[in-house]
Amino acid sequence: MATAGLSGFYRQGVETVNSAASYVHVRPEPGASIELSKFHPVACESLVRIGNPYDGGYVVPLDAVKAAGALVSFGLSHNWSFERDFKKRNASALVHCYDHTVSLRTAFQYSIDQLLRFFVQFRPRSLWNAFTWIDYIAFFRTDKIHFKQRVWRDRQGNSATIEDVFARLPADCQAFVKMDIEGGEYRVLDDLLRHSKNIVSIAIEFHDVDILSGLFNSLVEKIKHDFHIVHIHGNNLGGTTPCSFPMAPEITFLNKRFFSSAPPPSRLNYPVAGLDYPNHPRFPEFSFDF
Repeated sequence: MATAGLSGFYRQGVETVNSAASYVHVRPEPGASIELSKFHPVACESLVRIGNPYDGGYVVPLDAVKAAGALVSFGLSHNWSFERDFKKRNASALVHCYDHTVSLRTAFQYSIDQLLRFFVQFRPRSLWNAFTWIDYIAFFRTDKIHFKQRVWRDRQGNSATIEDVFARLPADCQAFVKMDIEGGEYRVLDDLLRHSKNIVSIAIEFHDVDILSGLFNSLVEKIKHDFHIVHIHGNNLGGTTPCSFPMAPEITFLNKRFFSSAPPPSRLNYPVAGLDYPNHPRFPEFSFDF
């Protein structure tokens, strides 16, 4: 989730705390609009964290990262730690990023804002972020391309369709997909799933699950036709639905062809120690009681 304007995401069910040791428990509820058991990840031994410890990072299967010929990333904001870390893990992979809200100009503006934050609030991390515009120039070159387009169901307003995205990749390229597009996922996932045979894994942050629970459930079931859920995490900036499910769940799917047989349910506790971190360190983390 983009970190700009965080106050807009401080919703019901989440209160500021001084320690991430605090938890919001997600438990099965009879008659709930979201059936928790359907989101229980399967066992997957190759999970690693790619990207920042907090917002911007995802827990994904390393096998899929190494098998990918390309990373297709939908949604950047001014945080490309996932893309950078992915490239370190798979140096030969192409990196194609899509975000119409980001450019060298916005990166420069963000850098100035972070520099001011450092001087006014003396936040050491802000000083590091003040060099974002330089990092943008250094990172996005050669085989790491930023397309200044939104991914959409059609091409209106300089948008790119899923067909456009895959047409820009080499033929039969196996892609790892990362998606955080603030609700746009509901408009493009059906198109994306038509390319399932060319997708090794999908790491996606869903949005507005409280008002779109039916659509959310149906899309997840469609994804599960060719993919297994291997990880789940709740973005603690999103709040909770009326049935206490995260409104912004981060879910990682792995193509079923990576499994020789039907995998058993994972025995890990979620959040997973050493892999999962709260998106905001001063908000309670979601704990899933499957």
